[in-house]
Amino acid sequence: MFTPSSKKVMLSALVACFAIQSGLVYSDDVDIELSADAVEGRKLYHDGACQVCHQLWGQGGFLGPDLTNASSRVDETRLASLLTVGSGQMPAFGYDDEQIRYMSAFLTEIDRPDIGRGQLRLGDPGMSVTPQGAFDAVVLETATGGVRDGFETFASGVCSACHFPFQTSVVGAPDLSTAVERLDEAALHDVLTRGRPERGMPPPAPALSSAERDRLIEYFGWLNANRAELVSDWDSRQADRRVDWSRLDWWEFR
Repeated sequence: MFTPSSKKVMLSALVACFAIQSGLVYSDDVDIELSADAVEGRKLYHDGACQVCHQLWGQGGFLGPDLTNASSRVDETRLASLLTVGSGQMPAFGYDDEQIRYMSAFLTEIDRPDIGRGQLRLGDPGMSVTPQGAFDAVVLETATGGVRDGFETFASGVCSACHFPFQTSVVGAPDLSTAVERLDEAALHDVLTRGRPERGMPPPAPALSSAERDRLIEYFGWLNANRAELVSDWDSRQADRRVDWSRLDWWEFR
């Protein structure tokens, strides 16, 4: 049981931490100059209360993905679909072309690795190595032909927004390297066409062509057949990483 004096000490420590945190936030001299279009996009971001579900530099809600580097992984077609008809738990905002242009400008201009990254980098920030980056390097150095095309479809944002390599993601999306063990080819085509709304997976938007689905399934099969080697290579690329706290901004994921 906490004594009255220990409770006072704990409360004082929490207040001190809050005061220090506030001081560091408001003394930080990092700023981003936005274009006129990007400023309009930032207004839309706040007017739509996007921060309730999404984060920028690790700050915000956790229902949706961090959008700090969204422009690097979501193409314009996918972004337009998300901002008009929504996806899964994301509501349909019905943005027109001008509003989509504003939001695209905002997301593009804040996507600056020199300022910060939305994904915690458990390694030397100077190396620009993340678990996702290490995985991408493994695949791009190994995959060829239709497998590589399938990976590029996967990485375009249709799948990578929710799925993470070799493990269940924080939003509950399963490991796709074992997809071919759980589902046959017909079932995979069905999921890649209609999604699994009852499990929180919406239909891909924009819809995947038959060729894109074929390449994705080929990629999933390759992941499964080479899983052990890929995991070993993926782990080895991250083995020498270290956390250099002196180079990490305290208030954001770098």
